[in-house]
Amino acid sequence: MSATPRVGIVMGSDSDWPVMEAAAQACAELGVA
Repeated sequence: MSATPRVGIVMGSDSDWPVMEAAAQACAELGVA
């Protein structure tokens, strides 16, 4: 049995989103999202 790896982006608050948006975009571009 093979498990599919998962990636999570954890933020402390909504104000962190501008910084974490780049991480989310990179994941999407790599097909991880």
